[in-house]
Order: sequence, then C-alpha cells, then structure tokens
Amino acid sequence: MNRRTGRIPEHAHHAAVNGFLAFFLASLLLIPSARGHTPRVTSLTPTGGQRGTDVELKIYGARLDDAQELVFASPGIELVKLNSTTTNSLKATVRIAKDCPLGEHLICVRAKTGVSELRSFHVGIYTNATEVEPNSELTKPQKIAMNSTISGTITSEDIDYFQVEAKKGERLSVEIEAMRLGRGAFDPYIALMDTKGEILAASDDSTLAMQDGFITIRSPKDGPYILQVRETSYGGNSEYHYRLHVGNFPRPAIVYPLGGKMGESVDFKFINQDKSEFSQSVKLPDKIDERFGIFAEQGSQVAPSPNWVRISAFPNVLETGPNQDPAHATKAQIDLPLAFNGIISAKGETDWFRFKAKKGQALEVTVFARRLRSPIDTVLEVCDAQGKVLVSNDDSAGADSAAKFTPSADGEYLVHIRDHMGHGGPNYVYRVEVAPVQPGITLSIPQVARNESQIRQYIVVPRGNRFATMISAKRKDISGDLKLQFDGLPAGIAMQADTMAGKVDAMPVVFEAAADASISGKWIEPTAKAVDGKSEVASAYRHVVELVQGGPNNTAYYSSTLDKLYVAVIDEAPYKLKIVEPKVPLVQYGTMDLKIVAERKPGFDEPINVKMMWNPPGVGSLPDITIPKGENSADYKLNAKEDAQQHVWKIAVLGTATVGGGPVWVSSQLANLEIGEPFVVGKFDPITAEPGQTVKLVCKLDQKQPFEGKASAKLIGLPDTVKASEAEISKEDKEVSFSLAVDAKASPGSHRNLFCSMEIKKNSEIIPQNIGSGGVLRIVPPKRGKVTKVASGAK
Repeated sequence: MNRRTGRIPEHAHHAAVNGFLAFFLASLLLIPSARGHTPRVTSLTPTGGQRGTDVELKIYGARLDDAQELVFASPGIELVKLNSTTTNSLKATVRIAKDCPLGEHLICVRAKTGVSELRSFHVGIYTNATEVEPNSELTKPQKIAMNSTISGTITSEDIDYFQVEAKKGERLSVEIEAMRLGRGAFDPYIALMDTKGEILAASDDSTLAMQDGFITIRSPKDGPYILQVRETSYGGNSEYHYRLHVGNFPRPAIVYPLGGKMGESVDFKFINQDKSEFSQSVKLPDKIDERFGIFAEQGSQVAPSPNWVRISAFPNVLETGPNQDPAHATKAQIDLPLAFNGIISAKGETDWFRFKAKKGQALEVTVFARRLRSPIDTVLEVCDAQGKVLVSNDDSAGADSAAKFTPSADGEYLVHIRDHMGHGGPNYVYRVEVAPVQPGITLSIPQVARNESQIRQYIVVPRGNRFATMISAKRKDISGDLKLQFDGLPAGIAMQADTMAGKVDAMPVVFEAAADASISGKWIEPTAKAVDGKSEVASAYRHVVELVQGGPNNTAYYSSTLDKLYVAVIDEAPYKLKIVEPKVPLVQYGTMDLKIVAERKPGFDEPINVKMMWNPPGVGSLPDITIPKGENSADYKLNAKEDAQQHVWKIAVLGTATVGGGPVWVSSQLANLEIGEPFVVGKFDPITAEPGQTVKLVCKLDQKQPFEGKASAKLIGLPDTVKASEAEISKEDKEVSFSLAVDAKASPGSHRNLFCSMEIKKNSEIIPQNIGSGGVLRIVPPKRGKVTKVASGAK
C-alpha cells in the first residue's frame, strides 16, 4: 500500500480507521524525507539575454524538485516565476531590467535542501536570435541582422555560417563569447569572408578576450558578408555554446588610462585594432576594484563586452612625452600616493617617471597591465634620482611587476618601465601605482578538494542544526590576531568563531540556525579587523569561481570572482553531531581519542563521514573517520607533536551523509581543545644486546608537571624477538627502566624508533603521552669464541 495514498477497506470499523490513520501519520513524521539534498546545476540555457526583456531559463541537473528561487549575485535580474520543477530540471522566467548592468551575471538555485553551483548568464544590449541548422555550408548561411546576438552550439566537426548585410565604409564588428560563457573548454575560431569564401579577417585568440576573438574592419563594398564560426581544431560537443555579436558597434582592444580614482569621472581613450581612437567619459564607482569593466560607446552602439580598468584611491598622472630617459622623465606634480599611466608605443621604447618620497617611508610600486588584458609583459625598476637601480622586478603578479622599497633619504626617485621582450605598440598600456605600504586582509573559504572551486563555498545551515566552514585570512603587511565579522546574516542564524591567532592563517567558523528560522538566504560580505584596534586594515572577501577547467592538470581556463558569500537556512537534516568536549588537555608528545556523537532521527541509520575542520598548529589526525551505519559514535584519534602550540583552541568536525542521493552536511559545535605541556619528558640511552641476553633499558625522566598516583608505562617499537617488562612512573621518579629479553634467534640489527607510552589519569580520564622517542636498541652477533648456553634437552 502506498504510504501516502493507501486506502482503508470500507468495511473497517470507524475507530480502527482512526487509529490506523493516527499511526500512519505519526510514522510519516518519523521517516526522514527521501527528497535529495543539495541541488546540482549542470546546464543553464540560454547562455544570455537582452536587457529589457523576459527570458525563460531551462536548468538541468539533479535534486531540483524542491527549488524555491534563483539567486543572482549581482543586481538587474529578477525571478518572475518558477514555471516547473522536476528532479532533474526546472524552468523559470526571469526579467532583465532595462538598466541591468551589461556582461556576466552569476546565478545559482536555492532549494529547501541546499544551494547549487553558480552558473553564468550574460546580458547584452542587442536583439537575441538563435542559430538554426542546417547552416554548415558556405553557400547556405543563416541570414542575420546587423547589431544582433546569435546563440549557437558547435558540435563535433561542426561549422556554422551566417550572412549579414553591410554598406561600403561601414564598420563591421564581430565578437564571440565562448570560453567566457563558462560552459566548456571551447576555443573558437571566427572568420569574416566575402560570398566566395575569401577570408577578409579572422581571429582565434585575443589579448582582451583570451581564447575568444573579435574582428573589426571597414566594409570594402556594399553587400552581404559571410561569417564562419567553428572550434579552432574542428572539435565540438553539446557544451560548446557561443554568443556571436555582429554589428557596427565599437570593439576597442584596450583603454587608456588603465584606471582612475574611485568616485571620479575619467576621460578614457579607447584604442581600436586599427590604431584609431575615440574618447568617452566614465563616472567610476565609489569602491576600490582591481578589475572593473567599462563598455565602450559610440552614438547608440555599445561594445558587447567590457574593457578592464583598475579603480583605486590614487589620482592619475599621465605620461608626457618624450619620457624615454631619466632626464626627460614625466614628473609628478602631486605627492604620493599616485598612479602613473603610460603606453610603450614602439618596439624598444622605455618610459621614465619621477616622484618625491620621504626617508624611511616604506613604499610599494605595483604594475597593473596584463591582469587588465594589456599585452605588455612589464619589467619594473625603481631608481635613485640619477637612474641607479635600487630595486627591480619582472613577474610578481603573473606577468605584472611589483616591488617594495624604503627611501634612504628625502628626495626624488624614478620609476622605469619596459616590456620584457622589447615589444611595443599603441595597445601596450600600463598603470603603475606608487603608495605607502598599506596592510590588507583577503578572506576566503579554502578549496575543499583540488580543482573544486564551488563545493562548500557557501553557508547552508539546516534548521535547528549547525554548519561549519574554514575561513582563510591572507594577510598583507599585518600581523597579530584578527576578529572575523559576518554582519547581516539571515534572521535566525548565529555565528561562532574564535579570535584568529596571529600565527595561523585559517580557522573554523560555525553557523547555527534556530529550529524556527525561515528557510531563505542572502548575500553577505565577511570582513576582518585587527584585535589590537590600532592597525587600520582594509579587508575583503574573495571567491574565485573556476567556471571552465581542462587539460591534464584541470587548469582553470576561465574564472569569475565574487566579493561576497551566500548564506542560507535549509530544511532540517536527519542527524546532528557533537564533540564530547575533553576534560583533560592533549599534551605535547601525547594522543587523544576525541569522541564524536551523532544524534540520529528515527529511521535514519546511514553511515556518516566525519572530518576535522582543521588541526591546531602541531596537531595531527587522520583525514576522516566514519560513524558506521546504525551506530551513534566514533573516536577521532589526535596526536600532538613536540612543538604543538600550547593554547586552548577551538575545533569543530564536519559530517556528511547521503540522503536521497545527495550530500547533507552538518557540523559539531565549536569545542575547546587544550594543548598542554607534557607531564614528563624522557631520554633513552642507546643500548646494545646479544641474542639470548636480558638487558636493562633506562629512560632518564624530566618531570614537567605533577600528576596523581602512578602512570603505567609501556615500551613501544621493539621487534617481535624482544620482550619488555612494563613499568610504572610516579611524579618523583627520575628514571624508568625496562627489562628486555632478547630471543636467542634474534637477528642482528638496529632498532631506532623506541619510545615509552604512558597513560596518566586525570579528572577520571586517561591522558596518553609518549616519552623518550628515538630510543635505540642494537642487537649484535655473539662475541667470537663465546659459548652460548643451550637449554637442557636441546639437541
């Protein structure tokens, strides 16, 4: 009988029916939901849309049947309606605002039971159309309109042809987004041809768009032109999606200057492939951004994708030429901090800048060029006023250069910039920021597995339960303890975190949701500050989302970056975890069995994988353990090295179990683990024995802290042919000895890893501790001529 729709025989007694129904409903409450946890999104189409329109998204994956909303990482797109949901798919209508920011937007699915991976969706300005097969022959191209965006797919050995009309002298621009769509390792090739197939221009890769290319020409005559799209080596598959932009829009290769001061309007010069230029004033946001996209505009036409600039707190100083030697260096008329901007416009050219600095003020000089998609590979030199090199750097941030130096005297100094290979051209643009060293902190969640940039890169807390994550803090020119802050958490979620000690760069943070917390989610921006309150430090959160990987080492071909963290409350989980907080310390040289307890809901008996979120400095453990199917606890063995840092650390474990085919993560509380001084330290004197001998091995003791009663001691590391007595140690003992009986058949050799294992009782608990590691027993052959006693009766 179906447990939800089973029918009761009509002749059953009314009371019996009521009793059965009561039992039936109660039993439903005891059985964990079979609904799969943690939704997955493997495909999202279309890959983009035109702003000011509604678009139906088709999303495929797994465990999508309890989806509640689409979550957008940036403003401008909203969910209109979830049209349908099944286990493996959902359809949703989204509305793209008329003023929606152009370019890439990241989307995930929030379900009652979890949050999916992020996938990209691109917003453009032009009318969208879809590739229609057959269009694989030059003579039968698909006709498209100027200033339109075509969504298509390249399957294996596929070639797509399109035809567009252009007038003589009209700008004809073609740009493809393929790798940048984040769907697959699609390296596209595009060509612009006449109707006879003669190639007028082609593009494989480009500095600006990396594996994606673009073309801009002036149409040589009126008439139709043919566009070819294929994979560069004629490959393809169902994930090789593209967006082909065709029109008379501008498509500059680079912009100058490569940045500006936050909050200011900057006149940018856009430089095209054919070296022509045009200018555009852009109001920059009031926030520092290492990579901000600006879209070139001419008239009513807009470039399909951005050029990249740097936004900082520093005013611009533009080069004035010629500045190819120290005597003619562009001189800054303002004090530091500032940003020099220039172009290595010809082969072999070098640029010089002059600035004033004060004695003893630590400065950092940082180049922004290749990371903003300039082709230049800079070499940086900081020189004194006469041109003598003080510090230099080639590659510090990828192909970009950076250096620190402290002036030895008040006065003028020089910055010298050149291309590593002596190349140059109108698009060899760079930006050099010179500023006092500023401390900074970058927060992130470390990858939980190699080449996995999206697993557990969010916070999903089951109702009435806990979820833990590691938070990493990359410090720049700052030391000391840090306090983490997670302002603006969803209602019903509380955060537990210790102070991050100056000697560690990551620690666990536990989030706990109330039993009645609303199932919902929101974006937050975690921050950190110095505990001493004296250090002014800027902090930011950073999540690098690797959307396309490939090659033998799963290289990240295309990534996007988020500066915020998604936090959600999800439906309750069928189990909880707890650390039984130890009453005694884990001592240096010691071990501990940390008890992990699982509280299971009735009907849930699946195995639970448990792993330490982290080990405090000097503490070791297995990568994970398992609470077996149907059992409620397991011991996690920890060990402390000689140099384990003495401190009361906060620890947590994270558990995962499979429910409905998907993982359910919960964590323990944040528990105390004290690392303490050893009770006793010991040292063995090396000893030599012959087969058949009984010898005494002595360990000299150094009592560090008193203990009650006597501790049992056992010698570990002996070969099977040697038997040792056990011993006891009190707090007054200066040494402990073991009687070693060497078997007559023992083989000669050295045994170098002997140590003594102690068990000390405190607070009704056992504290295991090892002493005297590195003890040596050498078994040597009997001396020549020595008579060995043979037992009576032996032959």
